[in-house]
Amino acid sequence: MAIANQTETGRISQLIEQSSGLETPLTRKIEQFSKTLLYIILGLAALTFAVVMGQGGSWSEGFKAAVALAVSAIPEGLPAVVTVTLAIGVSRMAQRHAIIRKLPAVETLGSTTVICSDKTGTLTENQMTVQAIYAGGTSYALSGVGYNVKGSILQNEQPVEINQNPALRECLQCGLLCNDSHFQDQDGQLSVAGDPTEGALIVSAQKAGMTRQDLEQEQPRLDTIPFESQYQYMATLHQQGEPADRYAIYVKGSAEAILKRCYYQLDANGQTIDLNRQQIEQITDEIAAQGLRVLAFAKKEICNSSITAGK
Repeated sequence: MAIANQTETGRISQLIEQSSGLETPLTRKIEQFSKTLLYIILGLAALTFAVVMGQGGSWSEGFKAAVALAVSAIPEGLPAVVTVTLAIGVSRMAQRHAIIRKLPAVETLGSTTVICSDKTGTLTENQMTVQAIYAGGTSYALSGVGYNVKGSILQNEQPVEINQNPALRECLQCGLLCNDSHFQDQDGQLSVAGDPTEGALIVSAQKAGMTRQDLEQEQPRLDTIPFESQYQYMATLHQQGEPADRYAIYVKGSAEAILKRCYYQLDANGQTIDLNRQQIEQITDEIAAQGLRVLAFAKKEICNSSITAGK
């Protein structure tokens, strides 16, 4: 039980308060101009007050003259002019089917000269596709685009047999079990309910003939640690058949977050060997340099006594 800021509603409220405003070159220049103008107006107001006092005026006359100068010099219409100008830009872009939620983004988008996009449907259809897998010291490529399960996993341009590649099978199994998304039929079109990246993981496993229903019957999920941007990983706890005291923890997340928690890896034969951190980091950098999003997967087998001791 929790109260106040410890509840989910309180946590959401805190996150909203911590959200930062959108900064663009225009807003930074306006802020800098406002500060400069403030110093100039204060200086002129002080000079006006000194002149009035130097000519034998009273304190009240000098104060009134200084305030009058400061009020008249402040450009009250500047925020309105900027807002109206940006609103006109938003209206013109909306006529071209480009909807912008925040006005300052108009200036940033207007100065864009090059837009880079991929060809896998991420932007056009919000469908992501697994392009490559590195498991057991071997690189694999995947054919097919989007959420269509038509495709296969290739090694040297030849289809691979999943049962002959245990490291690949474990990788796909982790992506399928450590997953909170599912597919649904929406207006006759297949769409993913959840994260598009997790949808791509489901499709990649289906290309190898694996289904979540079969895996979850063999390894039912017992608990979950949802993904948190602070920790950059998600974890699920599964029971591993018989005997009933055997469990497995599947983890997926950023390569940095997963690698620092791992000490071993699987080789091509599915045997556990020491983790070659440098090699995996090099492969990760090469894949990321191609413009692909990189995820890492890990598994830990435990027994009931380990769970009890950890509570």
